[in-house]
Amino acid sequence: MKKQTQISKGLLLFLFFFPVVLFAQETITGKVINENTGEGVSFINVVEDGTSNGTASDIDGNFSITVNSLPVTLRVFSIGFTTKLVTVENAGAITVQVAESLEALDEIVVTGLGSSIKRANLANAVSTVSSEELVGNTGQTTVDGALYGKVTGVNITASSGAPGGGTALRLRGISSINGNNQPLFIVDGVYINNVEIPSGLRFASGANRGNEENAGNRLADIDPNDIENIEILKGASAAAIYGTRANAGVVIITTKKGKGGKTKIRFSQDTGINVIQNRLGLRPWTATSVFDAFFTPNPDDPAAEARSRAAAEAEVAAFNNAIQNGGLIDYEDEIYGNVGFISETKLSASGGNDKTRFYIGGSYRDEEGIIQKTGFDRFSIRSNIDHKISDIFDVSLSSNYVRSNSSRSFTGNENEGGLSFGYTLAFTRPWNNLFPDADGNYPNNPNYPGNPIFVRDQAKNEDSNNRFIQGVKFTTKLLTKENDRVKFVVNGGIDYLANETYVYVPETHQAQVGNQEGFVAEGRNNFTQFNLLAFAVWDHTAFDGNLNLTTQGGVSYLEQQANLVNSRGSNLFGGQTSVDQSVNQVIDQTRSNQKDFGYFAQVEGNYKDQIIGTLGYRLDKSTLNGDVNKFYGFPKASLAINVANFDFWQFEPINQLKIRTAYGETGSSAAFGSAFTSLNPNNIGGNGGLGVGTRGDRDIEPETSAEFEVGLDLGILDSRISFEASYYNRKVSDLILSRNVPASSGFTTETTNLADLVNQGLELAVRGDVYRSDNFFWNTGIQFYFNRSEVTRLDVPAFAQPGAGFGTGLGTFFIEEGQPVTQIVGNIDPDGDGPLEASLKQVGNVEPDFQMAFNNQFTLFKQIDVSFLLQWKQGGENLNLSRFLTDLGQTSPDLETPEGQARLGTAANAERFVEDAGYVRLREASIYYRFPSNIIEGLFGEVVEGIKLGVSGRNLFTITDYSSYDPEVSVNGGAGLSSGIEVTPFPSSQQFYFHLNVNF
Repeated sequence: MKKQTQISKGLLLFLFFFPVVLFAQETITGKVINENTGEGVSFINVVEDGTSNGTASDIDGNFSITVNSLPVTLRVFSIGFTTKLVTVENAGAITVQVAESLEALDEIVVTGLGSSIKRANLANAVSTVSSEELVGNTGQTTVDGALYGKVTGVNITASSGAPGGGTALRLRGISSINGNNQPLFIVDGVYINNVEIPSGLRFASGANRGNEENAGNRLADIDPNDIENIEILKGASAAAIYGTRANAGVVIITTKKGKGGKTKIRFSQDTGINVIQNRLGLRPWTATSVFDAFFTPNPDDPAAEARSRAAAEAEVAAFNNAIQNGGLIDYEDEIYGNVGFISETKLSASGGNDKTRFYIGGSYRDEEGIIQKTGFDRFSIRSNIDHKISDIFDVSLSSNYVRSNSSRSFTGNENEGGLSFGYTLAFTRPWNNLFPDADGNYPNNPNYPGNPIFVRDQAKNEDSNNRFIQGVKFTTKLLTKENDRVKFVVNGGIDYLANETYVYVPETHQAQVGNQEGFVAEGRNNFTQFNLLAFAVWDHTAFDGNLNLTTQGGVSYLEQQANLVNSRGSNLFGGQTSVDQSVNQVIDQTRSNQKDFGYFAQVEGNYKDQIIGTLGYRLDKSTLNGDVNKFYGFPKASLAINVANFDFWQFEPINQLKIRTAYGETGSSAAFGSAFTSLNPNNIGGNGGLGVGTRGDRDIEPETSAEFEVGLDLGILDSRISFEASYYNRKVSDLILSRNVPASSGFTTETTNLADLVNQGLELAVRGDVYRSDNFFWNTGIQFYFNRSEVTRLDVPAFAQPGAGFGTGLGTFFIEEGQPVTQIVGNIDPDGDGPLEASLKQVGNVEPDFQMAFNNQFTLFKQIDVSFLLQWKQGGENLNLSRFLTDLGQTSPDLETPEGQARLGTAANAERFVEDAGYVRLREASIYYRFPSNIIEGLFGEVVEGIKLGVSGRNLFTITDYSSYDPEVSVNGGAGLSSGIEVTPFPSSQQFYFHLNVNF
């Protein structure tokens, strides 16, 4: 039962009689309360319906309004509450109960660091995802993975299919070539760290860079079940108030809060399984194909040809023997065929009174991967407390402790380390038995320097994380008058992350023998991030309540500290697993400290919900810039006109017609240390010293984005149908690149501002309640969006982007003026007979032609909920280097076909391995049954309020022409130009769940 508090005050009614005119006035007093919490609702509008006569409630919800006569109808409304019409017929105190709004147009959206606005009045395209949309249909491992298909203008790429993620979000295209393309994440006012942490695995596998180590990003530590809603500021026009951290957009996450009234307890248990989403299959080997794979004719050297023939005949004999003794071994199934068990338990309690509200939640998720001994587990406990100290002071605390662990095994790129499963499977023959003997000894792989069964069983690639996120918000109401309300807010937070990584390869591993003789790497990595905001907000009402002005201004401070230590050892003593038990030891340490400081101010004006405008400005300085004391300015401006709110609008079927436009600028500072010249250790003649490498640029400036956006929003039939259209043009200037410098300078490279690019795109969304009745409800939504990019300035010759491909021979991202920043370029073999010509060609573009999503929710007979989400990605190419490897190893499943044979007869150029990566995917589907209340009451009395059972799935089917595991791929992690290049990834999985939800 909802708690209601009624405070009665003396109601004085004065009737004035004047001898000249008969004129009567009545004064109505009362209180507006929140029907859910019983609290008074402050600053809510109370207007005599049909007139401009009105007032607003005070801090406690009390109001007083004078009207000409009774009876009268009062319109009570405010942001965040449904509008209520109240007829007052007689004198006396009244109490008006209002409900929190659930309608899309009344949804509250953040517009500044201290203000919000109704979606109906928004001048930017801000996407929102509710808790129900995020996790209401099926189980979700990570927040970013849960956003697939739910937000326009967002391109999501999985850099790993391992449990615990590895996901890259791109909001409205590429924001940086060398730098960060992940958005800024803010949880309850705390700027959180989404870092990818290298483990040192590359020193054993031979991979080239730390971003190829299959690491997850640390957004995986945030439990999606704790989230109330997510707001995504996709472009600079919306994110400008966040300054130099917002160049790639901003994702604002609000977690669940307590509500006044009876304490509610919610319990849920999910159980499920992980299975591989798509298998490549086994090549249909025959004795003839085995012989052809191993025999190389050589008429010029009969002896060599004889040796090749003998080797081929030996393989045929082994093949025939395997066929006669149980058949071929499907090593793909042995490695990727594990059925991983998933279990997630969630328990929360929320409640409160008129002074204190609380939410406490805990969860534990344990997810096994499709590779044995891989998995991810996360224990999370959260406490959110909101306390009203007095009528003047409020405080909110948001606390979250997380312990997460993952085991990711070995996938991705390497250079013959004998560890990556994809590499090994590309060359492993299914007639060779690689399982251990009775004594536990693993045989060597005769075709590749690694036994995948040994690696799966004996080697380790693990990480663990202890994380504490604390936010605090202190609000002081400095002034509370009828037309002026001023508050001062201090909002701060800390995100502390202690990460440990561990990689171990036994000395008995095939590739280690005679080389490293065993490898171990241990990482101890600590990250501390502080942020503090202090600002004042002044709400002013003028012109009889028709004009509302919200002015805010304040300061912002952010500090990031990082200390990464990686200890590695090789030549291990037999059976030892720690660095101190190795002969050759190396320690790397990287420390950084970054500080940002800024001022911001913003003014929002709202005239009768008809014309809404915003002007804002942000000034930031950073220790990452060349001049640490120089402030950079980031303006914003927006205007929205709600045509349907004007008095002349008479077309009732359209209740909203809004035209909007916005402009804004954001920035992104250089990487740590870019302003300084690096000194590298050198040993010359046995004497230690320092040498120079990359020259710093003391004048380096932030990369900046300037975005212009226009849009149209429609609401039809009381917004049962809504339509949103947005076009944007985002220019990214002063991109930071590295260039070669003359050797006479004493340096090799220099990093500085050298390029510009532009992103243009269109976003469309339609949502509607198609049908409503007592026994059937259908809600649907369709999204459509695309982005186009072009490099518009390049002060250096066109070049292959380092770390974003494998050279022009196999294909790479290529930065070239006048071309998309997402193009893939390679040398070509126009005759198909090799060798490659020294001419470059754009062989692909990873950016999709467009993306669409189709989301549906059904409710049948008030008890059955059905939902599904389809996602369509049209176009966009991948460079499928996994197939390059299987072709090289002659294990591709289609090599017996004419297409496969044709590939073997052509040179290994990039054009040969570029494939269309479009798809249609059933991303989510679910069906739930809610037990009727009379059955629950009969079984449990008043103890249980609701029970819901359901089944669901993720990635249930995919229609695609792409020939490898998943068209959503990335070999390079989440940073930089990371999508569209596949090299033997951890395959994606399908998930199937059973759900039990109980509310007490």
